[in-house]
Amino acid sequence: MIYIIIINLLIVFLEAKLVIYLTDGPIEKIGPRLYKKELLTNEYKDPIELAYDSATRNLFFMYMDDELLNSGRAYINIITKESKKIKGIKRNKATAIDSETGQIYFGSNDGLYVYDPLTNSAENIGLYNVDVFKIVIRDNQMYIIDGNNHMIYKVFGKKVSKLGNAKTVINFDIDGERNVHFVTMCGVFCALNGNEIVKNKDINIAYNFIIDNNKTYAITDEGILEINCYNGTAYKVADLNFHPRSIIFGDYGDIFYSSDDNIYRLKPITSYVLYNLSRKQRNKT
Repeated sequence: MIYIIIINLLIVFLEAKLVIYLTDGPIEKIGPRLYKKELLTNEYKDPIELAYDSATRNLFFMYMDDELLNSGRAYINIITKESKKIKGIKRNKATAIDSETGQIYFGSNDGLYVYDPLTNSAENIGLYNVDVFKIVIRDNQMYIIDGNNHMIYKVFGKKVSKLGNAKTVINFDIDGERNVHFVTMCGVFCALNGNEIVKNKDINIAYNFIIDNNKTYAITDEGILEINCYNGTAYKVADLNFHPRSIIFGDYGDIFYSSDDNIYRLKPITSYVLYNLSRKQRNKT
């Protein structure tokens, strides 16, 4: 079946010509790039907190589990689309993958968990008095948000040390230069090397941060904005025609995102058939 999608992201007027893209499936356009849109699963309720493991090609995520009556953890293989629920953890809140070791970590209100692929279960390894609300691993260092006070901490084994004094932190990430990007009830900020704090003048709220090639992007109501940590500014690099609950980069330019009860994969389209219709030709049709 060939889809002819006639919506504004796929039909572009350029110099009085109508450009129509034809593909063998639904597509998305982000900035100048086209992506093939593939549904990975719709079997889980409200998936969020996506984390991708390049070694196994598994995409981990949190979802609302009717049996647990709380949040659970699962993964789906992006090649086979086989998915499994992960045992041993309830009230799951956070996930992160250490790209250096391949270790997969989960956070809950009773501490930090590590994933065992042999038993497909998560084991609590400490930080029992910490409500691990968010995990970020950068350059072999682990950072978390403690949901008890919504402040950022650096993890040292089974101990934590406060990173800065920012309060009411609801999301954060750390770029390749160790600048800490975070969102509070008061706005979007960047702590230069974890120290001097700069408030962003152009963004009031960021739903997600994406770190890619030492650049930091914020997902906002306006679309995707690239952040300049040093002068507290941001500028739009692309519109988004969907509203992701969670969004991350994968391998080879892939993008994974969740929306409602669905998890999608966006795969870059490197070649396509392009038809150009002049105004005169359009008037004849």
